[in-house]
Amino acid sequence: MKDIKSIKILVLLLILLQLSFGNAPKIGMAGAPELLIPMGARNVSMGGADISNIAGPEAIYWNPAGLGKVQNVEATFNYMNYFADMNVSYVATGINAGQVGVIGLSFQALDIGSWEETTIWMPEGTGQSIEPTYMTVGVTYARRFTDRILFGANGKVIREDVGKMSASGIAFDLGLQYVTPFGVSFGVTMKNLGSEIKYDGTPIEFDSDIDYSDPNATTRKTKLDMASHELPASMSLGLGYNYDLGQMGQINVASSYNHTYYLDKGRFGAEYVFNNMISLRGGYVMNFYPEDWPREEESQFGLSLGAGLNLDVGGTALMIDYAYRPMSDFDANQYFAISLGL
Repeated sequence: MKDIKSIKILVLLLILLQLSFGNAPKIGMAGAPELLIPMGARNVSMGGADISNIAGPEAIYWNPAGLGKVQNVEATFNYMNYFADMNVSYVATGINAGQVGVIGLSFQALDIGSWEETTIWMPEGTGQSIEPTYMTVGVTYARRFTDRILFGANGKVIREDVGKMSASGIAFDLGLQYVTPFGVSFGVTMKNLGSEIKYDGTPIEFDSDIDYSDPNATTRKTKLDMASHELPASMSLGLGYNYDLGQMGQINVASSYNHTYYLDKGRFGAEYVFNNMISLRGGYVMNFYPEDWPREEESQFGLSLGAGLNLDVGGTALMIDYAYRPMSDFDANQYFAISLGL
């Protein structure tokens, strides 16, 4: 009976996927690009391929269903050197609430530095600096329905502030993980489904005169209408398999197909774990070009590498992970993550 219920949930989610993306344009633009910055050193080093087996707080970004594997309390702290002197901080935690399920919280902050403010009337600068802030706060719920199926949902609030201009939006992620009787795992996600995002603020307000009005009449307040943008929605399907080598360790392989508003991507990753303590990882990302997109441009990202160390410190699991992700036109991204499990 439980397996039948699991299959029904899977079919329902697949139908929602088809309805959401069946008529989506292949090439387009979107707002809130910070939502596309991957979080979690382990899966980044595997090319982001693991959405079927990923577990713990790191799963909040990749597949919220994986949060349902938290046994007690887990937390992860990530810091990333992005390109052009930008940095990203990410904190996530998951708490097992018994039969209710697992509750998770996450926070992402993008630091892009500061620059001197300029305006139309003062193109040489106003003497003030602008320090934009991009923050995303999420609340996640995940639950293990059976020993084979997990489901998770994540709600996010996006906030962007650039000087006196700001934009905000709400997005949702849905995820499913299913383990077959043969040990092969299956994962599916829908990410960044939500409202449009649009900037607003006092800098787009100005006084204007009305044609043919009395020269001594007061001016009228005018406000520019800023364009709105959809969020970068995506859908991913993934497969994974864990192969036990006995005393030699374990090999985990994963792959996924990522359908986005822009170029579809194939992701492939592998992880070797020795003595459940030392991990070596690698991954690769490749673009799939639609037939109606004649310009072939190289992806910024391809190969990724990483390593991890798992330690038991007084009954507390301590996990240290590192990921190295080269870029074709900029310096490589470097991820540092420390995770704790009670």
